[in-house]
Amino acid sequence: MAATPVPPHPSAHCARWSGHTGTVHSDRHHRRYPNTVDDPLALFLPFQIRPLESADLGELLGVFREAIQISAADQYNQQQRDAWSRAQSHESLISALSEGEAVVAEWDDALVGFAHRVNGYINMVFVHPDASRVGIATLLYQHLEDGARVEGITELNAHASLTAHNFFHFMGFTSEGQEEAERDGVRLPRHHMRKSLV
Repeated sequence: MAATPVPPHPSAHCARWSGHTGTVHSDRHHRRYPNTVDDPLALFLPFQIRPLESADLGELLGVFREAIQISAADQYNQQQRDAWSRAQSHESLISALSEGEAVVAEWDDALVGFAHRVNGYINMVFVHPDASRVGIATLLYQHLEDGARVEGITELNAHASLTAHNFFHFMGFTSEGQEEAERDGVRLPRHHMRKSLV
């Protein structure tokens, strides 16, 4: 289930060119992430979108689970979030990302998000909640769309969580209807979304 637990920030497109970023505080793993709440000057810390490297793999599961548990809390109950976040292990996530195109967002030397595409399917877009609302999800997605266009792909599809629905709509997708996925016996509503690239 693709998830982008952050709505696009109005400055997202500027961020792509200007190196936008955010202030710094610690999560429960003592990993420091940019955050703009306490220090607006943190917006000027450097960040980049780059291809996934093997050294990144240890941090991805934490981003995945924190995004689900915190950012999706308004749309999914605790049982649903637990089942969803347990759906990937470190090994299964590495296996899933080994095919197709995977990119990460690095902000002030912290890995704060990642996205994955297999051909015309947007498989994952996740951003750590401490790095939300500065356009990182938009940049990750745009990188994948650019890659798809270069490959001659004419349509993109995604299974967007309720949390991610508005984000994908903002990026030009339309919903083909709501459906349910099942994770560990728990039903999770989501949208099948589609975007033409022609």
